[in-house]
Amino acid sequence: MENRSTSHRPERTCVGCRTVAPRDQLVRLVMEQAPEGVAPRVRADPSGSAPGRGAWLHADASCLDLALKRGGFARSFRGAVDTGLLARDLEASYPLAFQGNR
Repeated sequence: MENRSTSHRPERTCVGCRTVAPRDQLVRLVMEQAPEGVAPRVRADPSGSAPGRGAWLHADASCLDLALKRGGFARSFRGAVDTGLLARDLEASYPLAFQGNR
């Protein structure tokens, strides 16, 4: 039996810069359900345990800008999503990381 000296840390890919990082260094985003014909809204999941498909983003305004510009959220959530209020939500949930950087 092999003895491992390092513990496993789950990794995820940032939807903005597309680099792999430990999960605890990223912010989880989820898609809220919307009425028929309306694009679902993307919101932050500070607890990291909301149900549904998640996307991961570095807590950095430049990664958010890249994700918005490159269509990272639509790719991750497999369809059109509403990201109109996402920057404001992230600034409110993670003020040190996002506020004043945009």
